[in-house]
Amino acid sequence: MKLWEDFLQIQVKSLGSEAIDKWAKSLKVVFFDAGNLYLEAQDSFQVNWFEEHLRPQIRQFFRNNNQRLIKVHLSMAGSSPIDKKIWKPVLNLAGDSINAACRLETYFAGESNLMSFSLVKESLEKMIYNPIYLHGPSGSGKTHLLMAAFNFLTEQKKRCFYVTASTLTNHIVAAMRTGGMQKLRELYRQHDVLLVDDVHQLAHRSATQEELFHTFNALHVAGKQIILAGSGLPSQLDGIEPRLTSRFEWGLVLPLQVLAAQEQKEYYSSRAKEKFSKEVDEFLLNNLTSVKSLQSALDTINLRKGKNEVTVSLIQKWIEPLLQDQKRKELTPGKIVQATAEAFEISAADILGRSQNQDCSLPRQVAMYLCRSVLKMPFLKIATVFSRDHSTVMTSVKSVEKKTGEQDDSMLSTLNSIKLKLKR
Repeated sequence: MKLWEDFLQIQVKSLGSEAIDKWAKSLKVVFFDAGNLYLEAQDSFQVNWFEEHLRPQIRQFFRNNNQRLIKVHLSMAGSSPIDKKIWKPVLNLAGDSINAACRLETYFAGESNLMSFSLVKESLEKMIYNPIYLHGPSGSGKTHLLMAAFNFLTEQKKRCFYVTASTLTNHIVAAMRTGGMQKLRELYRQHDVLLVDDVHQLAHRSATQEELFHTFNALHVAGKQIILAGSGLPSQLDGIEPRLTSRFEWGLVLPLQVLAAQEQKEYYSSRAKEKFSKEVDEFLLNNLTSVKSLQSALDTINLRKGKNEVTVSLIQKWIEPLLQDQKRKELTPGKIVQATAEAFEISAADILGRSQNQDCSLPRQVAMYLCRSVLKMPFLKIATVFSRDHSTVMTSVKSVEKKTGEQDDSMLSTLNSIKLKLKR
């Protein structure tokens, strides 16, 4: 199936050829038609990899010529022969992996987060508040603290289940598709503690919000602990129903902040296993903007240094993917809109407005394309930013993609100009 092969080729850019060759290309195409693709996996490991890495991308990109989503069904080798009427896809409901190094005793709160951390620690030890809701920007330590809570409570013999909002959504979609909603509810409600990260990503996902609402109620009534983390206060979460956000506020709501520069230096000094040169220290502290990225860099250096002398040039090479990822995350749709407006010599308001004349519509299409290609934003989220519907965004992005594919000099020059602005 050429569409499947083309899809896998696109995924090589983000997942790498080795992973695609090992886990994706070895999936057996058993049957396909205009709206369905039936695949067969060799074992449960391949199923888990597929669900984690490819399923989210399939929902965004895998469409037929009429732009209708192609349903991808997955089963394991050894199951019954293909029959579209009795096909039983595998329902994988595994939680997200936990970093064992994330512990309460290794969490660096600094002055910025000391109060919030102390309250979380006390609540976990005495099980005082339910739920616990943590909020703050990326890099403020939310995920570390959630995983630390998971590890702490697991040691207290509590049965814990940790998922990101994205995984929760995938579970619910898969359960609906396979008739496994009862199995999903039993799994989520049997644990003593449910931890959900990045709840802001539930925006406009009505089915997921509905299920989480009922799961929340069931767990709370049963006296089971719920711990959540999101990008902002519950009342500030756009696209999430008030009846759900109000429940997030029932217990302890705590802010987390990105550590100040001096606190990051203190963190770095406490975590570096050996002393590096002053130049190396300055490079890391000047180029990595959060505790999370600093820790990732230190882990990478410790894994790769061997007997090498640790120099700035070597480190720059080792952590280049981390630096690129950080740069990508620092970009926002607003910055893209502004840079695009400057390139076309119009205002950002013109791009975000309702005018359909060419002077505004083309820059709008370009900005949508950049949000998609640079920030990897879902079409629905782009639609929200530009106050358009989903299909308009898809059409706009495809229009620009077509011009770049045809090597349109004007479009390529414009895109390069905007990307240069974004790098400054």
